Amino acid sequence: MYTDYRVVDDNVKDYEKYERTIKTINKRFGTYGYKRIKTSTFEQYDLYSKVNSSINQNEMIKVIDHNGQVLVLRPDVTIPITRQLAEEFTELPNELRYFYVQDVFRQADDRSESIESTQAGVEYFTESSPEADAEVIALACHTLKDLGFTDIKIEIGHASFFKQLIENIELAPRQLNELKSLIQAKNIVDIETFLSNLSIEKEIRDAIGTIPLLYGDPVEVSERARALVGTKRLHDTLDYLMRIYDILTVYGLRKYIVMDLGLINHMGYYSDIIFQGFVEKLGKPVLMGGRYDGLGNAFGATLPAIGFACEVESLVEASSGETILGPAPIDVEIIYDEMSLGESITIANELRERNYSVLSIPARKQNQRRQNSIYSIQIEKEKKTFLYKEKESAFSDIGQLLKLMIDSKGGI
Repeated sequence: MYTDYRVVDDNVKDYEKYERTIKTINKRFGTYGYKRIKTSTFEQYDLYSKVNSSINQNEMIKVIDHNGQVLVLRPDVTIPITRQLAEEFTELPNELRYFYVQDVFRQADDRSESIESTQAGVEYFTESSPEADAEVIALACHTLKDLGFTDIKIEIGHASFFKQLIENIELAPRQLNELKSLIQAKNIVDIETFLSNLSIEKEIRDAIGTIPLLYGDPVEVSERARALVGTKRLHDTLDYLMRIYDILTVYGLRKYIVMDLGLINHMGYYSDIIFQGFVEKLGKPVLMGGRYDGLGNAFGATLPAIGFACEVESLVEASSGETILGPAPIDVEIIYDEMSLGESITIANELRERNYSVLSIPARKQNQRRQNSIYSIQIEKEKKTFLYKEKESAFSDIGQLLKLMIDSKGGI
C-alpha cells in the first residue's frame, strides 16, 4: 500500500508507478475543469451518523481528542465535502467542480487488508441532467484510458429501479439486505426461492427475479426491462438511462458501456444513476460513482451532485504496464564535463524555473544516464549541443536552447 511504498526500498518502483498514476489522474481531472480540494483527516464521529451510507460505523477508526470528543479518521470524502459546502450555501449558487486525492481509513473484516487506501475522485455539484451525468461517466472512462487500460467496462444502472420495484413490498431490513445480496451475486435460484415465500403480485415477482438477467447491451436491456414492467416511472427511468447512453455514444465511448439494472446502490446516499468501472486483470470494480441529489439535505442544504471515486492502489495493481509501469520520463538530461559544472547548474536552474524536470550528470558517470529522457544536452568547455530524437543542434545560450526545445516536436 501507499505507506509501504514510502518506506520500503524494494518498493520504490511501485511507489513511482503509484505517483505516476496520481499525476495522470490529476491531469485528466483538470482537463474537465475540476479544481483540487482537501478535507480534514479527522472528522467528528457524529458526522457519519447523520447520513444514510454503506459505511459501517464499526469499520471507522476512532480516536478521542483532548476534549473527550470522539473523532474518526476520514472514512469517506464525499460526505465531508458536501458538509463543508452546506456550511456556506443552503442552495447551490452555481455549478461547482472539485476533485481530490486523499487517504481514507476503514477497518476491514479481513485483518490482512490495509486500513488505509488512497481515493481519487470528483464531485460535480449541478442539477440532474443526462448531459451532466454522461460527462462524469465519460471522465471516468477517459481516466482509465489515460492509465493505459484497453479492456474497460463501465456498468450503468439506476438506484431507483430496484427501489421502485420493491416499494410496495413489506420487507424487514434483514430481508431487504438478503435480497440485495442475492441480486448482486446474480443468484437466480435463491432469488426465486426467496420470492416464493413472499405474498406479492406475479408481475412484480417475475420482474425482481429477472433483474440479474438485465445486463448487457443498453438498448437490448432497456427493451427487455420495458416488457417486464409497465409503470410510467420505471419507463421514465429507462428513458433517462438511454439518453445518457446516447450522449456517451457521441463521446465515442459506446463500446465501453453496458447496462446493469441489477446494480444495487452501494452507497446509501446515491439517488439516481449509479455506475462502476472494471478493467482487465482485476475482478473487482476500480471505480464507483453515482448521483446523490439528497445528500446535502442531511446538512440543511439543497446541493444536487454526481461524482465517482477510484482506489489508486487497485489501479496500480491492475495496470499492465506500458503506460505507467516504467520509470517516469525526465524532460531534460544534462551531461557536462568537469570544467562546465557551473554552466550546467545555470542551465538546469533556468529550465527548472520553467517547470521542466532536469537531471544533471557528470560525463564520468554517463553509464548512469537514463534512457527515457525527452531531451539531452551535452555541455563541454568549447561546445554545447542539444539532442532530440538523434538530431543534434548547437546552441550558445539559454535563449537559443529554449527555442530549440519549443521548435522540436513534443517541446513544451
